[in-house]
Amino acid sequence: MNERPAVRMDTTEPAYSFAEVAHHLQVAPETLRHWNTRFARFLVSDVAVDEPRYSSADVAALITVQKLLEQGFDDAAVSEQLTPKRLEITKAAPINLTPDQRRLLKEEATALLPHVVSDMLSTIANSQQTVLNSQSTMREMVGVVVQDNFNLKDENRKLRDRMLETERALAEYQRREETRKERMESRMRALESTVSALQQQVVQLIQLQRQKRRGWFG
Repeated sequence: MNERPAVRMDTTEPAYSFAEVAHHLQVAPETLRHWNTRFARFLVSDVAVDEPRYSSADVAALITVQKLLEQGFDDAAVSEQLTPKRLEITKAAPINLTPDQRRLLKEEATALLPHVVSDMLSTIANSQQTVLNSQSTMREMVGVVVQDNFNLKDENRKLRDRMLETERALAEYQRREETRKERMESRMRALESTVSALQQQVVQLIQLQRQKRRGWFG
């Protein structure tokens, strides 16, 4: 069994040619070029060139585009599905405070401000690191899935070629068997004719012998 090629872990690096991606998606080259133009802002690589190269992330995005279009989504709906959702913060109703309450709240806020800022910065840093780790993991997973998909298509193609070759060999064997059968039947018919002719000759010889005997004793 062939050794599996090494998986490219950096999914932002262009790895696949235009022909490979069109074959993988099972679409015409003109269709892929239309998608490049209509959904270019969702692709990492520059696909406006004559011979574009696609990253694994690009292939994953195009697979999503293809599935959404097949489900009947228009370009606007596809773009909405591919655009990350943002949380909207609603404004709370203003709270009426007395001057003393505002002063106390301001003093407490001033005292807590360094700690709050420190906590916020720490939380933001941790969140950014978590996002980076998640993005790295997702890129690796997308790269593995896309590469496995390519490998599976290649294995299916090889299996289909072997099946076609087996069918051709079987058809050739059946043709030879039919030819051999026809030859054997032809030989059997010829042999039967020969045997029948010999039987007739034997009958004629017996009759001649009987006639001669009658002549001798007549």
